[in-house]
Amino acid sequence: MYVSEAQADPSSWWKHYRAAWCLNRLDQPDSARCYARRAFYLAPGEEKALSELMRSLASEPESVLTYSHLVSGGGVCRYRLARAELDLNRYAESSIQWLTEASANSDSAKAADACCWLWILTGRSDLELIEKASALAPDEEFYRGMLVEALVDSEKIERAASEFERMTDRSSFSYWSTASELHWAEGLHDLSVDDCRKAFNMRQIPSTAADLGWRLYFRSRELIEAGSMQKAEILLRECSGLWSAESSWALRADSLINSLNEFTSVNGDYGEPF
Repeated sequence: MYVSEAQADPSSWWKHYRAAWCLNRLDQPDSARCYARRAFYLAPGEEKALSELMRSLASEPESVLTYSHLVSGGGVCRYRLARAELDLNRYAESSIQWLTEASANSDSAKAADACCWLWILTGRSDLELIEKASALAPDEEFYRGMLVEALVDSEKIERAASEFERMTDRSSFSYWSTASELHWAEGLHDLSVDDCRKAFNMRQIPSTAADLGWRLYFRSRELIEAGSMQKAEILLRECSGLWSAESSWALRADSLINSLNEFTSVNGDYGEPF
């Protein structure tokens, strides 16, 4: 829809930006690039347009760096530059230094932004960085959601649950994505699957499809082990039909469905779990 809207209105930077945003998140950067370039041409001062152009060029870090003179502050464009520098093994370049210095800035919003991007750039391994970002901007649920997921990854489940209680925006993708991670870690797997469905319905892109697909698949395996074959089959069929028949989770689901069918008795009930 966004692509056709952009094609129908060549003078709208916003429509071209939305088309680029959508294609980038569908993992189609080559297709996104022409729309991102058009959006940037129409609105060269818009950070969003430049960000999507940089994202579409991520596989060409040298090309990303040609836009460095247009970035004066933080935000996602600064992150894109720093990512390109790391990809080129230029660890002492200006954007990485800028983020490092900004993380200690007296401006809490600027420091929080820098800490968040540094945390992502370092492979999300330094918990202190995302803790600091959330502490500096306590009302930003974006940072808090990432903190909760980082705490879950560190197996600090009680603290993660405590932090999640402070998230209140149930209309946001971040809320449901974070809820799914936490509830799975807490052993509330059916609730986690429901959370993941909500997140996917809000943002239907490959990464969220994968999250939901694997949630459905692994929950189905648990149900099979518990002998709940019919409930497992329902989830497996949902998994099989999610996004693409060639996706890895769909192929796994199809294989399990075929195995389940081999255990169907003459009465139409499922036999012993395998």
